[in-house]
Amino acid sequence: MRIAQITPYFLPHNGGMEMYVYNLSKGLINEGHTVEVITSNIPEGRTFEVMDGISVRRLRCIGEPLRNPLVPSIFLLINELKNFDIIHIHNVYSFVALSFPLLKRLCKVPLVLTHHGQLMFGEHIGDTCVRIYEKSARRVILNSVDRTVTLSKSDARHIAQYNGASEDHGISLPLRRVVTIPNGYDNTKFYPMNTGECREALGLPTDKKVILNVGRLYGVVKGHEHLINAMSRIVRERTDILCVVVGPGRLYDALKSQIGSLGLEDHVMLAGGKPHDEIPLWLNACDLFVLPSLSEGNPTVMFEAFGCGKPFVGTRVGGIPEVVTSDKYGLLADPGNPDDLAEKTLIALDREWDSEAILAYSERYTWKTIAKEIVGVYGQVLG
Repeated sequence: MRIAQITPYFLPHNGGMEMYVYNLSKGLINEGHTVEVITSNIPEGRTFEVMDGISVRRLRCIGEPLRNPLVPSIFLLINELKNFDIIHIHNVYSFVALSFPLLKRLCKVPLVLTHHGQLMFGEHIGDTCVRIYEKSARRVILNSVDRTVTLSKSDARHIAQYNGASEDHGISLPLRRVVTIPNGYDNTKFYPMNTGECREALGLPTDKKVILNVGRLYGVVKGHEHLINAMSRIVRERTDILCVVVGPGRLYDALKSQIGSLGLEDHVMLAGGKPHDEIPLWLNACDLFVLPSLSEGNPTVMFEAFGCGKPFVGTRVGGIPEVVTSDKYGLLADPGNPDDLAEKTLIALDREWDSEAILAYSERYTWKTIAKEIVGVYGQVLG
């Protein structure tokens, strides 16, 4: 098959959706399919390039309201898009998603959408715009595609809520047009390594328990403020703790100030942004991965942590509880509750975890498995 993957952002712009599209594209290519990624030119890059075997076309962005690249030149590609067997578009909250009805009419190519979870800014104006969009344009968009892939049952329920159906009666779209397939991770990059060697390479202490968080510092929705508040409670119980936060973003200075005001300079380290190829080192250097988010879809980094054999402490949001179904793999806390997060983190730090059981569980979420399931969806819409 010849498949177009259309996404608002792509590498080197780094995030969960970008890694999803990258890993899916690699998985499809490994299955013998031809893939082209069509995206915005954020950050500025070559108009066309080949990245790890993936053809990438970057379209000029004329604006980026609410982290949504506007790329009207997508309509100049109509004739080229007709030559694909499948058009797979990512993120229902995007400018390109608004073009679905027109693409469907003009291209006459099956459309598949991956819904990457609820969009939440944690800011009144942004979240109000999202709710208005969900109650208006999103229903039209979802009815324009041949299949909607959700990463979790939680996302499927959210679609049902805003498409006028109750949970009891399921999604208002025909059920055969909605399928839940979880996120995945690249097990050729994320696998167990020697913890001591990784700490030495990164300059991390060997005499402390290391907690790791990986995520962009772009908004309160990622919960970094609550993680730091939880750390102020954790260090009252034990002082042999270092929490490392890996990620860039506009909240860096505010979080740095919070760390200072709580006297946590020796216990919380803001490491800044790191290349994605370096993240396996950070994961293997830690004892525990913690994700304090207030909203999530099905976070890639959770599966990457499992792939490195690391236990996970997260919040009961999005698809996380659907994955962390046993305390063999991790523990869950209430979102926005530093006391509960601190309690679960302390319990996790004291527990002897079975890394082999965590690794065995992670096999379900490798991209080799996920890509095959996506190909199955393509086969359904092609008849």
